[in-house]
Amino acid sequence: MRDYRQEFADFSPTVYLDCAYQGPFPRATVERLRQAIELKSNPARLEAAEYFRLPERVRARIARLVSADTAEIALTSSATQGIGIVAAGLELGANDEVVVASSNFPSNLFSWLHLRRKGVIVKVVRPTDGEVTLEQVAAALTARTRVLALDWVSYSSGYRIDLAEFGKLIHDRGGIFVVDGSQGVGGIELSLHALPVDVLACAAYKWLLGPYGTGFAYVRRDLMGQLDLPVVNWCSVEGAEDFDSLPKDQFTLIHDARVFDSGETGNFINLYGLDASLEFVGGVTTTTVNEHCRRLLDRLAEGLRARGYTLSAAALPGHESTILGFQAPTPEATAGLHLGLRANHIAVSLRQGVIRVSPYLYNDEADIDRLLEIAQR
Repeated sequence: MRDYRQEFADFSPTVYLDCAYQGPFPRATVERLRQAIELKSNPARLEAAEYFRLPERVRARIARLVSADTAEIALTSSATQGIGIVAAGLELGANDEVVVASSNFPSNLFSWLHLRRKGVIVKVVRPTDGEVTLEQVAAALTARTRVLALDWVSYSSGYRIDLAEFGKLIHDRGGIFVVDGSQGVGGIELSLHALPVDVLACAAYKWLLGPYGTGFAYVRRDLMGQLDLPVVNWCSVEGAEDFDSLPKDQFTLIHDARVFDSGETGNFINLYGLDASLEFVGGVTTTTVNEHCRRLLDRLAEGLRARGYTLSAAALPGHESTILGFQAPTPEATAGLHLGLRANHIAVSLRQGVIRVSPYLYNDEADIDRLLEIAQR
């Protein structure tokens, strides 16, 4: 396979195996950000039309990446904002039910728990060892369940759920399926139009290698009319491109997901970087990323098993992702090993008592072997 290390900064002496924490900028992204800074330094060169052209370029790249329509993509500042489109927009009330998992990332948990103040019944499924099962979720669903909200890939263990099966489960009961895709999009192939997913929110600073503070939300077209819009982004009004002819009395909103865009959508500092990173990811392809990461993680899993470590549920067949978690025999030993790895310049995360390893194209077998060398007991 092509050597992608030259496309990124030199991390030495650190072995960076923490893409699930922050995806590094490709060199091409750094260059585009320099261009954005130059524009802010000399705004006379920044054309007004770019505030509209740039978001549409980014929106189109995202739509291609997840096999959706551009009209179904909102540009957000975070996964939290994407989840909030539904949590606030559905106007849930007393006796409506929402089912979530305790293993969800906080953005896909707290947004729903907050609805309890309105009388919404929020049921929290507590998976064993991070493994969310159909049986657990089915037992929590009732005829009053309006929303099932789950993470596609667990941020702590790397466990990947079957979107088709869980989506069918809630659709059969008349509810909608909301997914946090932050730890999957860009690392795993995804075709949203082929799946029963109604909303997918994603932070773009991980596997999409974008700036912190960028993200997107996919909103299924026929759901948009059910979502209230508490705050209007003026860029989402018909005719907004012609600033001097904006309506003064009444206005009409655009009938697509752009109405949910974050304010100041055309943030060229962030979007120039995201545009370049999406171009890079689209060029190398998600398939290439996934195959490379899986090859490295399979090597890691084999070495960890031989050394007596316990692997997370992400090692189960059919639930693999581009993240693998593992544990030593005791929580103290796991925490100690994590400190030892960091002290030896192996960058990995500790999440929920699990050491999380998340390689990318800039890693190779030697990086995995270095981790295993430190983990030798």
